[in-house]
Amino acid sequence: MEFTSWSFSKIWNASLELGRPDRPIKKREHLWAGEIGGSYIDRYLKMTGVVPTNPPNARSKRKFEAGNLMEWVVEMVLLRAGILVKAQEWLSHTYPGLLQVTGKLDFLAGGKPDYEKAREAVDALELPEFFGRAVQKIVDYLKEKYPDGLKEIVLEVKSCSSFMYERYDSQGADRRHQAQLFHYLKSKGMNEGHIIYICKDDLRLLEFIINSPSDVETFYKNDIEVMTKYIRDGVCPPKEPLVIFDNFKFRTNFKVAYSNYLTKLYGYENQFAYDEKWKREVAKWDRVYQRSINSAKMTDKNLEVIERIKEVYPNYDELVDLGKNNIDKVKVEEEDD
Repeated sequence: MEFTSWSFSKIWNASLELGRPDRPIKKREHLWAGEIGGSYIDRYLKMTGVVPTNPPNARSKRKFEAGNLMEWVVEMVLLRAGILVKAQEWLSHTYPGLLQVTGKLDFLAGGKPDYEKAREAVDALELPEFFGRAVQKIVDYLKEKYPDGLKEIVLEVKSCSSFMYERYDSQGADRRHQAQLFHYLKSKGMNEGHIIYICKDDLRLLEFIINSPSDVETFYKNDIEVMTKYIRDGVCPPKEPLVIFDNFKFRTNFKVAYSNYLTKLYGYENQFAYDEKWKREVAKWDRVYQRSINSAKMTDKNLEVIERIKEVYPNYDELVDLGKNNIDKVKVEEEDD
């Protein structure tokens, strides 16, 4: 009997692109913790049951599964080290008069390790030899540094690209991720959690501590208050700006680019179409802005770009003054247009 040839790559791609079923879109009156800080209008449409015009595509599902893989690695390390207390615990919190927020923490870790029990549990999984060697070093470190056990903390694990890793490294943890982690601390009455960023390209790792109480609660609660008002008043929030000015730079707006309603709200068929329209244009805006704050001589093309900027940002001159007054904070990349 002759067997038919087959392709591993096709099996792999098909399994990843299928992914897990999308969460059904239906009316709800609660917020997901991972939504805090996201687009108000996207959340409003989802919460009122509007079907997305741009649901997650195959690439988005692959990125999601890659993130799951990073979480699994962390879980195996915690399990082998004997400090995994809980994983994927659902937690809810409700301020009086506001919408409920619910979400699922990644890991609760710490306590007094039972190294022998942990070793048996992980050995049963028959993980690769290199994994066992690496984790054994972690176990040895914990035994030496924390013989009496570790404080229990919440760990929120995020995978990212090298580009985003560098941004987090220089600017700190994303405010949305801080709020998500804060939700778990608030729900459990705990005072410390850590955001873990793992670079998918080279496994570099960043760690940021979030406390409760902290100023993160102001951002967290304000977001819930605003969203509660939109939902209960039945008023659809305004659209997101196509271009944002942030940290002395013009940028494309990821809340638009990754909107599940990109076509419905902004008229772009997909993220590629939005990027084609705006990425090069915004790069021009940024270069001209940098020339402006350096008081460089403007070319006719530069002046044309400024006029286009002012159509979106009429306060451009004020932004220039702001840049000049904070020139030490602006990364200047002088380049002729």
